[in-house]
Formats: sequence, structure tokens, C-alpha cells
Amino acid sequence: MTETARHVRVQIEQLTAEAFAPFGVIVDESRRLLHCDPGQYTARVMTLEPIKPTIRRINRHPDHIQLFVPLNGRPFYLVVAPATMSAAGFDPAKVRVFLNDGTRAFTFGVDVWHIAPRAIGGEETTVINVQGSRQFECQEDLDFGATTGVAVEVAL
Repeated sequence: MTETARHVRVQIEQLTAEAFAPFGVIVDESRRLLHCDPGQYTARVMTLEPIKPTIRRINRHPDHIQLFVPLNGRPFYLVVAPATMSAAGFDPAKVRVFLNDGTRAFTFGVDVWHIAPRAIGGEETTVINVQGSRQFECQEDLDFGATTGVAVEVAL
């Protein structure tokens, strides 16, 4: 485990289309185009891991938009950071955490830093995850401690 010099505490925000716009789209009845270059999309049902108070890693995909559709109506968290930041210039203070009420499908935009959605407490929460088939080949990972010397804490 990497020692960190300081901590950044992130407050949880309500998920609104306006607040989430820099990171993706809240899906409504209108059509949404998904982008995957190159490759194709895959879909799978995911059981979300519970959120931990400290976020140590984050990743992004430069080749596709990722879609999540909640299945059982349980609320969960989204952890994101702006796509405009490089790994070398990553600012942990720009990490944001949103509370999804469990009814709203959403996308992570191309290059948006994120972790997989996280469950609240011990409740089993499931979503459909639609993403590019090359997600592991086309993924940039960032370890907060090693890269920035900062730990990101969620104000649970």
C-alpha cells in the first residue's frame, strides 16, 4: 500500500442531468447514440461492490461510452472525474460522487475517469453494464497514492 501525504474529502451530490453533464448523460425516453471505436459492445449483469470510504484507484476508456441500467431499484453511488485531466495532471479534488436513486440509467462519456458504480451498504444492487468489448485493452488506470500522493475519501 502506498502512503499518501494528504486526503481529499468528497461530498456526495444528488444525481441531476445538469450536474452530471460533464461526465455523461442521464438516459431518458429519447434515443442515445453509443460510441465504440473500434470493436463492438458487450452487455452483462453486474452485482455492484459496496462503496468503501477511501477510493484508491480510478480508470477511463478512450474508445467507448459505457451505459448502465439499474435493475432492482436500489440506490447506488457514481464516482467520476473530468475527462479533460491527464493522468500526470490528475487533481483528486475534482473527483465527484453522485447518488443515483436506483431508477436512472446513465452513461459514462468517452475518457471520463470513473470507477464501477458502488452499492450502498450491504444491499445487493444489480445493473446491466453495456461497454466496449476491448474495455481491458483500452483502459487507463490511475493509482491516487502513487500518482498524486493523495487519498480520496468519500463523506459517507
